[in-house]
Amino acid sequence: MDIFENLSDAIKETLESAIQKSKVDVEDKGDNLSNDEVELAKKLNAIEEFTIDRFEGDFAVLENRNTGKMIDVKKENLPENVKEGDILDKINGKYTLNKEKTLETKNRIKDKMQKLWKN
Repeated sequence: MDIFENLSDAIKETLESAIQKSKVDVEDKGDNLSNDEVELAKKLNAIEEFTIDRFEGDFAVLENRNTGKMIDVKKENLPENVKEGDILDKINGKYTLNKEKTLETKNRIKDKMQKLWKN
């Protein structure tokens, strides 16, 4: 009987952990995107990537990372506390901060600058 109780407890723990992680992922994405929307967009290759080039008044000027095309987007349509250089994903018309790619890009630029100054 102990084996079944232990197994039941382990299953409950795993499910609770998965539910909690799912909630965090959705909250991090912002703009009410569900994990299902994000996963579907990934499968369909329907995520556009933008870099915040600059802010002008109530607008942010974004550069499409694939085409280089610049667009203006109202600040109110972007996640809070974004700044120049941040990378955004656009899924279903909603913009989310891609923290991983932003950090990766900043580190790559930092490494290039350090190599430049060493020579």
